[in-house]
Amino acid sequence: MTTIEQSNRQMIGNAYQQVRQEVFSIFRQACIAEDTCEDLVQEVFVKVLGMDIIIESQLKGLIVTMAYQKRVDYLRRRACINKVRENIGWMMERSYANTDAEVNDILKVEMNAINTMSEKDAQIYQMTRFEDKTADEIVLETGLSKRAVESRIYRTRNLVRSQVREAMGF
Repeated sequence: MTTIEQSNRQMIGNAYQQVRQEVFSIFRQACIAEDTCEDLVQEVFVKVLGMDIIIESQLKGLIVTMAYQKRVDYLRRRACINKVRENIGWMMERSYANTDAEVNDILKVEMNAINTMSEKDAQIYQMTRFEDKTADEIVLETGLSKRAVESRIYRTRNLVRSQVREAMGF
């Protein structure tokens, strides 16, 4: 280990002892659990340890700034996770709340969407949706290329999805 690295480690060690409680309180102010606060404090100092050039007079400010940035990142990540959980919960509640009437309403919207399609698109959509045929099987029956069939399947499914979402308020 070079003299510069030893000097940096010693500076960081001193800063750790002086600033650790302040950095901990930065995380604690955001109502983060204590064990997580400890982990975040460690992450800040590990990041500082990885730096090549450290200016001693600016070290405390650097550590505090990094702690605030890490807190913001942590809170954003938690907010995102919570939002995903809420959406999944809503979707699960919604899926269990489906009634026969809702299923029939969706089927009516789907049939209306099929009626607005060209004859070939409607035929291909019905073959995939109601007859469970693969793109290869549809190619054999229709004489279209596989790429054309896949394109029509994609396009018609998107059309039906958007009309169902619009009609059902999803």
